[in-house]
Amino acid sequence: GKVAIVTGASSGIGAGIVKELVAAGMIVAGLARRVERVQDLAKSLEGKKGKLHAVKCDVTSMDDVKKAFAWVEKNLGPPTAVVNNAGVAKHNLTSNGDVNDVKLM
Repeated sequence: GKVAIVTGASSGIGAGIVKELVAAGMIVAGLARRVERVQDLAKSLEGKKGKLHAVKCDVTSMDDVKKAFAWVEKNLGPPTAVVNNAGVAKHNLTSNGDVNDVKLM
């Protein structure tokens, strides 16, 4: 089957996207910091056409992102779709904010 990666898969819109992709028969790598929530979601989706794999990943860490994508390539195959859904919020981006926070967002 086709492989998709969804970041921010533990709740909200990300979890909703995961449910739709699995129902459509895709093999989905659900990336999230709260991997146990994605594991619970995977259990709830057993028996659907596709399958969800929970992968721990903090998208603010390039090392985590590289490891997660390498795991997907090795274990599931190359992704045909990537949904960059994870949200990063930083406050105080005005004159006293850190330029690295702007880059992160």
